[in-house]
Amino acid sequence: MPVIGREVGRELGKKVREAYRVTLPSLLTSEVFGLFGGTFLGKYFESIRTQLPGLLVVLPGIMGLRGNVFGSMASRFSTMLYLGELSPSVRDRKVLKEIVLRMLLSLIPVFLLWAVGVLTGIKKNAFEVLLIVITSTILVSFILGYFTSAVTILSFRRGIDPDSVAAPLVASMGDFLTVPSLVLFILLIERSPEGFRAFNYATIALFLFVTALSRVRLKELAELKQVFVTVTALALLSTVSGSLLARFSGIIQASVILGFIYPAILSSFGNYGSIVAAKTSTKLHLGEIEGFICPKAFTDILALFTTTPVVGAVKLLLGIALVSLTTGMGVPGSVWVIALTYPFMALFIMLYSYSLSYLLFRHNIDPDSVAIPLISNNSDIFGTLYVVLMAKLMVGA
Repeated sequence: MPVIGREVGRELGKKVREAYRVTLPSLLTSEVFGLFGGTFLGKYFESIRTQLPGLLVVLPGIMGLRGNVFGSMASRFSTMLYLGELSPSVRDRKVLKEIVLRMLLSLIPVFLLWAVGVLTGIKKNAFEVLLIVITSTILVSFILGYFTSAVTILSFRRGIDPDSVAAPLVASMGDFLTVPSLVLFILLIERSPEGFRAFNYATIALFLFVTALSRVRLKELAELKQVFVTVTALALLSTVSGSLLARFSGIIQASVILGFIYPAILSSFGNYGSIVAAKTSTKLHLGEIEGFICPKAFTDILALFTTTPVVGAVKLLLGIALVSLTTGMGVPGSVWVIALTYPFMALFIMLYSYSLSYLLFRHNIDPDSVAIPLISNNSDIFGTLYVVLMAKLMVGA
């Protein structure tokens, strides 16, 4: 037993060093991306809330959808690279084909999200909201698809485990692109409706051209039926987060800082969950996890947990700085409750991610296709509940 304990201790020490050397930089980079998007959301929160409230309903779903679709693609590429089924080059034809498939998978859930928002009573400027989310989805999916491919393949070529870096960067790049693109399209519609329509037509033409170039077949799209059903169901489930965001938008805005760091909080929770899910999936496929209680898997979680206080503190400090620089306002003194509670919320999500990935695999469901989308979505719901609770604690509502 002492020998086993020493082996586990050495393994934990090794993984802690890896977490700080490899994963923490990608998590901190993702914080910058998330806070960039959050700056747009915080600055234009009041405008969105009053002029285009439907965007608040669909926003968590869109953010989660992109993380789900391309996070699962990164996990799939990682497994394919390890198994030798994908050449480590972004020029591989499979890369373009996967990107187009993921773009197709994203459009229907986006339309359904918009429809749910309209049916639940958010009808103000509904058609403009639809145009914004469709155009944004096509462009962001195209950019994010190649970014995902590059991160996964380049990290593999450099001897770095893609599962340790891809998920955080992909999800955060999605956040980095999502909120600013929505805001920019809003400004474009306000200033030049004709220009926006022309841009919309050009975007659709680009989408059709790339689809034809990739030579995607219906059979290949059908093979992703499980992923499509999953991300669509989860996109609809994300309306829970959207409804919470819209319902408590006033109190979130009153807290000042939470509007700025909301995307970063959701993406970081999703990042931690996705990293654990991706690592667990790879280990399960390689036969390295034989039972639920597995020291290798739990040392992964403990190693990542040691990084959560750093990520939480950086998020908070940068958020305070952004609020001051962009609005000149202060934040409530109780803001430090976020730094105290953030690590334990992240730990809960990581344990949840491991358990879900393990159970899915044991029921012959590939975690690469289902676990990461499901975890990202659930993390958004948990994260939104967490943000609402923090807002209530901070403003005393």
